[in-house]
Amino acid sequence: MGSFVLILCALVAVSNGIHVNTTGCGTSKVCIFRPRGCDPNLDCTIGVTLSVIGPNQMKVQMVAATIYPPVQQQYVAIAFSHDRAMGNDSVSECVISNMGEFVGYEPEVYVSYNKGKSNDRVFLNDDEHAELFTDLSGEVVDTRLVCEFTQQIMPQIDNKNGLIWNLNSPFHIMAATGSAQPDEVNAHELNRDSHSFPITSDEMINPVTFGNDFEHPTGFAPKINTNRIEKRVMRPTEAPKSSAFLIPLIPFVLSVFFF
Repeated sequence: MGSFVLILCALVAVSNGIHVNTTGCGTSKVCIFRPRGCDPNLDCTIGVTLSVIGPNQMKVQMVAATIYPPVQQQYVAIAFSHDRAMGNDSVSECVISNMGEFVGYEPEVYVSYNKGKSNDRVFLNDDEHAELFTDLSGEVVDTRLVCEFTQQIMPQIDNKNGLIWNLNSPFHIMAATGSAQPDEVNAHELNRDSHSFPITSDEMINPVTFGNDFEHPTGFAPKINTNRIEKRVMRPTEAPKSSAFLIPLIPFVLSVFFF
């Protein structure tokens, strides 16, 4: 009886995992994988799928081989670029952190911008983040990292001085992976012969053309006006420290007050 319960639990765990569905690749969804002909649920070293699943809603699925030796934080990201040089482009990155044996892996999704060849995260407050991204999940299974989320095609938040893009336009698409830190991703593999070197679409692709049955917004309509750009940290760090300029003024203020 005990053995039967264990087997049943194992089957449930497998069925709840993330499945990268390749049905419709090239017709109803965008798919790029390496190596050619690989199975993203089994042996792809890197890959991404994009599919429009509703009005202004694009589902993103990304997969990458895990880094060896293992790292605490690994990312897999998709970049939207106007050319194949992949500089000055908009990036959606999923970072999966190893939180320990009893917690497991925690996924986080961010929007960032490649300024030249450096990458900076764009600060989103909680309301903006919840508007732009939904349905996030991620996992590490065997030697594979998998992440999926839903992203707005035409962001209905402030565009942060043009750093958050309207994706209803043709783009070259790149998938990349590498190690990460709490507030930024590290550079991707630069060796073109490496299995984890970024993969780029040969042609420009407009994600919206893979879901014409939906009525999308006619344009970009920002709802929040902050225009504040800074790195979005993964979790709270230490409390803010007093300014070095203000500390010498404290005795003076107290003396005036008590005089």
